[in-house]
Amino acid sequence: MGTDHGFGDLVPRGTGPRATVYAGIRAGTGEAVALKVFRAKLPRRTRTEVERELARLAPLRAQASVLVADGLEDLGDRTALRMELCTESLTEVVEQEGPLPVEEAISLGRTLAEALAAAHEAGIVHGGVTPGNVLFRPSGESVLADFGVTLRRAFPHDGGDGVDFLAPETLEHGTADERSDLYGLGAVLYLALSGCSPHPARLGEHPDDRKLRVLGSAVPRLDRPDLPDELAEMVRALLAKDPAIRPGSTREVATWLGRLSAPARSVAELDDFADVSGAPPRPPVPHSVPVFVSAPGTTARKHPALPVIGGAAGLLLVVALGVLLMRSDPAVRGDAPAATGVPPTPAKAVLLQLADPVDNVDHVDLRWESEEQLEFFVMVAAEGEKPQAKYAQRNRSFKVEVDPTRKYCFLVQGTDGLHVYESKPKGLRGATCKL
Repeated sequence: MGTDHGFGDLVPRGTGPRATVYAGIRAGTGEAVALKVFRAKLPRRTRTEVERELARLAPLRAQASVLVADGLEDLGDRTALRMELCTESLTEVVEQEGPLPVEEAISLGRTLAEALAAAHEAGIVHGGVTPGNVLFRPSGESVLADFGVTLRRAFPHDGGDGVDFLAPETLEHGTADERSDLYGLGAVLYLALSGCSPHPARLGEHPDDRKLRVLGSAVPRLDRPDLPDELAEMVRALLAKDPAIRPGSTREVATWLGRLSAPARSVAELDDFADVSGAPPRPPVPHSVPVFVSAPGTTARKHPALPVIGGAAGLLLVVALGVLLMRSDPAVRGDAPAATGVPPTPAKAVLLQLADPVDNVDHVDLRWESEEQLEFFVMVAAEGEKPQAKYAQRNRSFKVEVDPTRKYCFLVQGTDGLHVYESKPKGLRGATCKL
């Protein structure tokens, strides 16, 4: 997309059946935003209905983990929702890291159930709960996005990607109500716990055949050794094809998950078949780190920058990465601590110096210095590709495998659990690395 709409160059973040999500920087403020751009411009009546939905959703921001769009934007012959830019979705987390630990999935499920309950009690239905609508803020807090049925009716689902997360009654009749939201919550928990959707796609399967399979076949029961039977049964009940036999409400589900996650009752205590032989506990859950935005010519940068290969000059670079940091922090995604009113601790002046990369043809040796004990990761940007994060733990050196024929940029970031510090970027083989 062009730069004539007040958001600079827009970079695609993901494409769904109804819209494409872009990241951009708002002119004048330097604010990083997400724009969900629909296939066409909204008719006046539909636009009015969407604005009413957003107004009804706005009070929920203070009550639950709900991401409410800030407003509508006209982009020529298309309409977009403008909203907060998050780091990643649950889909991306599971693709990168695999199924979530049980404790983390329970906490995430409780957060989502409470968000849905708050919306339902305000008379608002989500209408399409999927892993792509479960987003993570830079703090690691999970939020549920994409509430409302008006836009779903304006841009009906075409039976493509995402069909396996929709309730059978939604697929068959277009029904969107509190019970279909319960099914969506179950489908999200199924993915979080198993790493796959309730009805995975089959190679060469026609979309119509897949839809018939979703409508006609039962969801396989979750099967993993550390999963409490109670949780497996809850997910099974949420995914019942008959809406009448799903749990009574999302508030009931939230309450039940809250009891399941209570400190006094461990997962082992809730599962008669759990291993109580004294095996070491699962390591603490990793957090996401903030989204990193670099925009040439932007003066108000509020996010750490990443190196950009010289050939990508003029483009906004947005990288949403869930990396294994802050392993000493027992907090989990979806259950971020509430605001306490205490001002955040100011960042210290920490010097993080990356030495010149040592080129060994098929790999590069990196070394860096820091006066603080931090958790580190290395950002690697190959020419023409998106940067990748390499977790270096607390080490001060790292070996990166590279293509002998390509140019690269490197940058090291570290965190003390509260703040993120970064080095200046270093280029290899003549690469131009810009902030």
